Amino acid sequence: MEISPFKDIENLCLKTARATDLQEGSQGVEAILRAIHRLQPTSSKEVAGELGLPIPVVSAVRRELEKAGWLLRDKGMVLSDEAMRTLVPLWGECRRDACDPSEADYADDFDEADRSFLASLEDLLGGRPNADPKWDQSHATFDTTLRRADLFLELGTIQGKRALFLGDDDLTALATLLMLRHESGPKVLESCRVVVAEVDSRLVDYIEKTAKEERLPLTVVQKDLREPLGKELSGAFDFFFTDPPYTPQGADLFLDRGCEALAEKGQRKGALAIPLSPPSLQIATQKSIASKGFVIDFLDPGFNEYEGATMQGGVSALYGFTLTQSGKFKGGSHTGRLYTAQQKPHRTKKRKRN
Repeated sequence: MEISPFKDIENLCLKTARATDLQEGSQGVEAILRAIHRLQPTSSKEVAGELGLPIPVVSAVRRELEKAGWLLRDKGMVLSDEAMRTLVPLWGECRRDACDPSEADYADDFDEADRSFLASLEDLLGGRPNADPKWDQSHATFDTTLRRADLFLELGTIQGKRALFLGDDDLTALATLLMLRHESGPKVLESCRVVVAEVDSRLVDYIEKTAKEERLPLTVVQKDLREPLGKELSGAFDFFFTDPPYTPQGADLFLDRGCEALAEKGQRKGALAIPLSPPSLQIATQKSIASKGFVIDFLDPGFNEYEGATMQGGVSALYGFTLTQSGKFKGGSHTGRLYTAQQKPHRTKKRKRN
């Protein structure tokens, strides 16, 4: 692929998108260029995490931009002099230290008196079973778990409510109840009812044991969510949270179970952790949200970060929504492909060499 002279950015982005079969199109290439411009020198992994794209996708675009003479390798990806001469008049100078200061960990916002609580919670998360890719497990970072717990408490979805966690290898339910007790005392836990529906027997045992030791109002049900919730869980909750398999089928099924779980009256809130990339997944997710009768209250594109994850750059979005129309869930069994290991996605295609 030849792009010359270094003036037509739109043409460059369009040709690069075509060469890599990028689902995000030319806008996706431009987003990658902007991230490199801001973060350079940088890596494919860092850019992927910044944009929520799979690392192989960023790498494929990088190779095309290198062929075009726009990218060089110098302790990471950097824009060539010719590219900078084109981009600086349009996007300006951008020093990494000035435009992208490193953010402190969320845990740093806690007072010194909270340190022992944070240490014990981190130990608790560190003692859980290893992530099993068979179930699309990829543990959220400690900071992400804290952010989730803090947000759910701020929104009032736990205190005095009935909350269901559909799968919980991140131990978000435990962390949220422990934070609530730490901040408000054990008495407030008496108003809570939390249930975790989890398929992995290792996690069922770990969560159940911990909840019992900590005297938390948390019940664990071993359940394959490919099957309906059943009478005990259906229509019994005010709030649900799920971080489902990152497939359109997974998002739709877990949203269906969440919709099925919400009561006819009450708060009827939900939260979903899922990437915004690829566009086909985002479109399918938002169609599913609307079809169940939800309206989106908020969307934070990079709220969730994951340990050692490479898919979607190790980040996912957090949706918050309210159920406004009841009875739109399907409620039946799921027999098709659900987990990413069962899927064969092709983000980019290898072109035959002449």
